[in-house]
Amino acid sequence: MASSSESIKDIPVLSKGEYQPACSTDLRGPCPVVNALANHGYISRDGRNVSSVDIKTAMIELGLSSTIRTALTYVAYLEHQDNPRTGFWACMRNPFAYLLRRFGLRNPHQQTTSGVASLDLCQLSRHGAVEHDVSLSRRDFNQGDNTTPQKDLIADLIGSSADGKVITAMDLARLRRRRLEQQKRDNLELQYGAGQHEVACGESAFILTVFGSGFGHYEVPVSYVEALFAEERLPVLEGWRRRRWWLLGFAELTWQAQVVKRLVGTID
Repeated sequence: MASSSESIKDIPVLSKGEYQPACSTDLRGPCPVVNALANHGYISRDGRNVSSVDIKTAMIELGLSSTIRTALTYVAYLEHQDNPRTGFWACMRNPFAYLLRRFGLRNPHQQTTSGVASLDLCQLSRHGAVEHDVSLSRRDFNQGDNTTPQKDLIADLIGSSADGKVITAMDLARLRRRRLEQQKRDNLELQYGAGQHEVACGESAFILTVFGSGFGHYEVPVSYVEALFAEERLPVLEGWRRRRWWLLGFAELTWQAQVVKRLVGTID
């Protein structure tokens, strides 16, 4: 019978960038892009104790500018507070944290052994922070599971392509409208207002600008979307390559989010 040390030696060591789906003990959240970074080993593969430094560095693999990487990391790694302090002095203590406190995901004082802020990927499922109802691939919070990818919703996402080849801003906007109408019927406790809609349109814009091509008229190959959402894998095998010279910045991302929002129309 082989010793435990011999068994450990037989376990293959995956290199950074090599894809392996999450196993049953790994932690994952509702964001397929972040999950993909973990599945490729750019952040902790088990999804635990992911430091702010690690996630900021990993986002280089998506072709994001330093400004976006810094902003997203700062917001996500704020401490989550169910009942945050309000008032003038709470704002003066840290104005940025005060304005963005609702997006914080980290538990109070949660950090690595070296003192760097950290969180587990399952904390991205905190309802009302970054996660929101009417996801394109997950159920609503009140439907019992807002973390696990749903095959039927992913099939609808892939099938949203008008030509079966690429997914455009119009395709995503139409799907967003259909999903909203569906959830109004299926979830009597739906929480989806202006704030959640801004985040949702920003997520669609993120997919279009990070994985799409055609500045101003982005198109994402259906094969890329299938790899990202169905397998939570970066679509490198399908031909995607991250930006290297023209990194994605706030102006481009915000502009595309407003395009998607305009195409969706009113949500009342």
